[in-house]
Amino acid sequence: MHKILEDSTSSAVCKSETMSEKKRKRSSHDAGHRPEKRTSIEQPPPATVKILMVPEEDEWAPVVGMTSMLLDINSGAYSAIAYPDVPANTPGLSFPPDISLKTYRRARKSHASSTGKSLVSMSEHLLHTSAHPKIDYLGKEEEWGGSDSLLNHYLGVYDPESGQLQLVRARKLVLRGSVRPALASVQNAPKLQDGLSARNTLGLTFGTKKSQRAIESITKNAISPSKIPGQPTSSHNPIATSVLDSMAAKSSFMPTREELQASVDDSKPRPKPNLDAETPAEVYSIEQLVGPGKLAQMTIKEWQDAIEAEEEILTTSRFVSRRVQVIVKSDDIRKLKTLKYLLLLVEWYNALRPGPRGVGRKVLAPEKLHEQLTGWSSSLIDSVSQRFTSGSGSQDVTRWHLDHLITHICALAITVDAFATNVHDLGHDLKLEIKDTKKYYREIGAQVGPPMEGEVKKLGWVKKDVVARLKLPLKFPKMRVLDARKRR
Repeated sequence: MHKILEDSTSSAVCKSETMSEKKRKRSSHDAGHRPEKRTSIEQPPPATVKILMVPEEDEWAPVVGMTSMLLDINSGAYSAIAYPDVPANTPGLSFPPDISLKTYRRARKSHASSTGKSLVSMSEHLLHTSAHPKIDYLGKEEEWGGSDSLLNHYLGVYDPESGQLQLVRARKLVLRGSVRPALASVQNAPKLQDGLSARNTLGLTFGTKKSQRAIESITKNAISPSKIPGQPTSSHNPIATSVLDSMAAKSSFMPTREELQASVDDSKPRPKPNLDAETPAEVYSIEQLVGPGKLAQMTIKEWQDAIEAEEEILTTSRFVSRRVQVIVKSDDIRKLKTLKYLLLLVEWYNALRPGPRGVGRKVLAPEKLHEQLTGWSSSLIDSVSQRFTSGSGSQDVTRWHLDHLITHICALAITVDAFATNVHDLGHDLKLEIKDTKKYYREIGAQVGPPMEGEVKKLGWVKKDVVARLKLPLKFPKMRVLDARKRR
């Protein structure tokens, strides 16, 4: 038994020595790496915390989940402003940080009575962006009936020194994403050529000249497929390009509108005016209206003798009879001979007979014409017949030649009356209605209107009379352009 105690004592001593060695080794190993003690810097919380609610007195309202502020825009409609951050929860969604959101605000349609009349409860916000190529992001507050619809969210700022906690009403927006319809992706995708297009491409590249011309002709005359409604059409249209090219090639030789107007003016049945004239007398010269050498053949001695004997001169023309006495007394021989030639044209006009089937007029046979136009030389009568008929020896007076004759008579009449004449006298001589007489005066560039006060008092005209005046600048009837809607 004594032996057993020794063994026990020796084993206990060995264990004690072993533990001492381990403790000594641990102490020597951790001698330079003792853990530092933490110094408490936190101050003990105050006994009481004062909570202060910040009133909603301005248009700013914070949003849960961000540190910046969201601006409310007081307007009945949606208003948008650029917003760079993500001020909303994004459940199950990874929102790219480089996409900007736009903020919209409107008045809330309905709100719970328990929420009060705060700005947050009276309005709602919405976030939206389409900057992502495939996803549209939409952030909005939860509708009534949701899991958080009955919760009021607040943002608090705690001041440890004063023990004051400021709370302000906030919003909670949920941002969700929806994949954009595949139409935009299909439009942006590169178009693949079908079999016919690929074959045409190969033919244009490696085919013969004959096959290339055939493919180009088919391509130009092809009918384009119908476009998607509401989408912008392509700027390149082979049909339109082909038509425009052909029109440009053919229209390059077409005259302009000014050239057409000049051509029409030259072909009109009227005396050719001098467009460079500086006075009305230079527009139509008497030699042009009468013809070269014709004034010398006009005999006026009979009229002069009658006026000198104080006899009344009666002619077949009202226009001539009302003016011959005044012109004879003015001793203007040139104007008197012009008036005599005007009488010849009026009598020759009245001697015409209706044409076949009522078309145009017809000149009498030379013998009968000379018998009817007494007092005129045969050379003068023949010169008028040759000038205002279809040709030499012809008895036909077409509508063009008849208008040509009437416009010459109008030009002579307005020249005799010092470029302002009453149209009723000449209309009576030519058996024309007032509207037709005014039309012929307008054809020579005259302006038709009522008489002036001085003319009424001096010449005895009435206000119902119509006066034609030749003054610069000349105003000719323009070429009529028929409206496309009236052509149908």
